[in-house]
Amino acid sequence: MFGQIRQLEEELGEKLYERLGKRLQLTATGEMLAEYARTIVQQHDDAVRALKGQGGGKRALLRAGCGPHTSIRILPYLLRAFREANQNTEVRQTTGDDLGLIRDLRAGILDAVLMTLPQESPELEQLPLWRYYLVFALPPSRRRATLAELRELPFLVLHRPVVIDAAVRRHCDDAGITPAVLFESDQPDAIKELVKLGVGATVLPLWSVAQEASRGELRIIHPRRKRYYRFGWLYRRTAYPSKSLSALLATGTRWAEWWPLAEYVTPAAGEDPEA
Repeated sequence: MFGQIRQLEEELGEKLYERLGKRLQLTATGEMLAEYARTIVQQHDDAVRALKGQGGGKRALLRAGCGPHTSIRILPYLLRAFREANQNTEVRQTTGDDLGLIRDLRAGILDAVLMTLPQESPELEQLPLWRYYLVFALPPSRRRATLAELRELPFLVLHRPVVIDAAVRRHCDDAGITPAVLFESDQPDAIKELVKLGVGATVLPLWSVAQEASRGELRIIHPRRKRYYRFGWLYRRTAYPSKSLSALLATGTRWAEWWPLAEYVTPAAGEDPEA
């Protein structure tokens, strides 16, 4: 590999990397060449996937990514609906943090990611599916769910750096609360269990906690000012998406038909009900 790099440097008359201690770092020329290489790889992958997804007897392959909570509460229902009309497509699912998923999407490792939008990028497309807002969730032992009670509790904070971190801070600011953080995690289900056990309070999407609240497992406080966040598909921009990818994206748009929690969100199209 290093021989090929030296050959490229001789051809270009430029250094492609430099050594910083024990670490190698790309030069400005190296970064530019790497960007062209990523584009070539992406176009190659797009072409292969488009051709594989055109039909025939071969199985198509889709690689989808999402966060841990989505992998449990949303994706299984989506894939069941998708499989009804796409028996010949294999779906490989990856769970990870938002930044890692977006990196893998850009690199062509993933075909689509299901997450909270937006993620502005000239190389990525967005397909919003629905909107949701955040609520406070308190332990069930609390007789009343009030902001005054909320200020007495430690906070269990959901950590997703692309959109959610800032959204949680904004939600607390709107309520005049400075949370005393006891626990931070990217696993909403773990956070909810801690809330049910009376450890503290949290901020999560209404759709995530509505069923537990209806069963009395926790209590929720709706915000006076609802800030809506869009949730949907993120995928790489291409002129020739495969038939299987197009079918997966289209299945997502029919969420009201297949998702049991659809009543707790609103359609993505149109203006937000409140701002």
